Amino acid sequence: MHFIKTIFIFTITISLAVAIETMTINTAKELNSINNSFQQSSSNYKNFNKNVTLSEIIYNEKSTKMLMDMLINNEAKTFSHLSHKKFIQNIYQKNSYLPFWFDSYGIKRAKVNELFKAIDSDVTLERNGKIKKQFRYLDKKILNTKKRVLKNELKLDLELSALYRTYVGYHISGGIDWWSFQKKLSYLRKQKIAANWATYNPKYNISDLMLNYSLSHVLKVTTPTSFGYQKMIKELKRLRRVQAQGGWGKTPASSRLRYGRSGSAVKKLKIRLQKEGDYTCSQLNSTYDQCLKKAVKRFQKRHGLSATGTINKYTRGKLNLSVNWKIKKLLLNIDRIKRLPNQPENRYILVNIPDFRLYYKENGKQKLTMRVIVGDKKHHTPIFSNKVSFIVLNPYWLIPDSIVQKEMIPKMLKNPKYLEERGYEVRKNYKFSQPPLDTSKIDWAKVLRNGQTKKYKFMQPPGPKNALGKIKFKFPNRYAVYLHDTPTKRLFKKGRRAFSHGCIRIAEPKALLATFAKHESSVNYNNAKRILRGKEKTQLNLSKKVPVHIVYLTAWINTDGLLHYRPDIYNYDSKQHRTNY
Repeated sequence: MHFIKTIFIFTITISLAVAIETMTINTAKELNSINNSFQQSSSNYKNFNKNVTLSEIIYNEKSTKMLMDMLINNEAKTFSHLSHKKFIQNIYQKNSYLPFWFDSYGIKRAKVNELFKAIDSDVTLERNGKIKKQFRYLDKKILNTKKRVLKNELKLDLELSALYRTYVGYHISGGIDWWSFQKKLSYLRKQKIAANWATYNPKYNISDLMLNYSLSHVLKVTTPTSFGYQKMIKELKRLRRVQAQGGWGKTPASSRLRYGRSGSAVKKLKIRLQKEGDYTCSQLNSTYDQCLKKAVKRFQKRHGLSATGTINKYTRGKLNLSVNWKIKKLLLNIDRIKRLPNQPENRYILVNIPDFRLYYKENGKQKLTMRVIVGDKKHHTPIFSNKVSFIVLNPYWLIPDSIVQKEMIPKMLKNPKYLEERGYEVRKNYKFSQPPLDTSKIDWAKVLRNGQTKKYKFMQPPGPKNALGKIKFKFPNRYAVYLHDTPTKRLFKKGRRAFSHGCIRIAEPKALLATFAKHESSVNYNNAKRILRGKEKTQLNLSKKVPVHIVYLTAWINTDGLLHYRPDIYNYDSKQHRTNY
């Protein structure tokens, strides 16, 4: 009986062991099956690698569900205090509604630090501007977060993405409110003042940049490489340091500020010019010596003054411009460069309107520069870029209808010989084989009164009196503006050369023509000189168009490598509002 009982207990024990083992194996298989099913059914399955942990899957699933709820179901609440709604919704959708700045392990510290460091070190941003304020707020918020709460993390993730969009957008396009500025130009045009400024939108997709590249790479490829941008940033850094040290004091009117004299005012002037970067000598004594005179000349040249080395009221006025004023001026022009075509060409022509000067550059080097005359206070030369496509020797001046209406016909009514004295012609069309009209038989008062001026083509044939001179460089554009010669050479001696109706008169047209002849088969310089001795109109079509950039920079890096400033001749600086970034 005892033996049978023992056998029964032994059998039961074995059976239980087998059952428990079976249950354990089945449970393990079931858990694995659940895990595999969970992973495979996940909307983010394609984002997981083979080493994914269960905690990562759970975090991503919860994050995705919560972000979709925040951005789709509760978008009104989410974006009540969050900017860039369209961008945020688009970028998270493309990222399968996964966070950018957090994962299952916590904050992506290296990525966040990269953003914060870029913002903190950007000298174009104001310390109390919106971007640095938001950066400091989020940095403090992250430091004060002790416990992980998913909803709070995701809100922070959205805020970081919005900050990224604000900063990269600013870095690419600058802080000028162009919409407001264009409204002001439109108002000027209504006041019969020709004023136009074409801006170029940088062609970058910030969503694609954020999804595919590190921020450091994004900032590198979107930073302008032309028009002296990098050196302007370097100068801005130097001025920021001066600003942090309290700037510079006023330069008084002192009889001591003359060559050969001494005194404390002289030493202060040396310190002042040292801060500006013009005084580079090691000695800071109290004598107005040759080194100080050289520094004063350099300062004067950079500010568009006569480089005499003598302190007069004009030089003192420029010396007393504050460092804050100069930083503001520099920031405005840095932003203008961001909206110029960023394409460093092998050859191009640059005309800077406030500088009244043209520069011809090849392979980054200046080959030619000359004085120019630009539009006057009622006929502003437009700011835009184009390409010279042909050159006309002995051109006709085809007079714009606006000039005919406002100037020519009123003068003809006062002086019947006005056209004859200036050699102007009037035709029905541009067929030069037909003789011009007899203007004495036309009732010009009636033509003007009835708005029929466009029926007549006013022009000035080639000759010594022609308003376009002997050569014009054409880049067809909606403003009807081009580069051309002029018979009024005396005006190039003026300092402030704003006398034209918008076109750009150049001081040395033959020298500019010669630069084209070096690279253009259709331009034979010796043959061109022969044609120019006559009166026959000749058009030279270019096989390779040459870019021309008409810019408005009141602060820029000149070809001498120095930061120059010029007066705001069209009052555009005061009309361009820069957002406090």
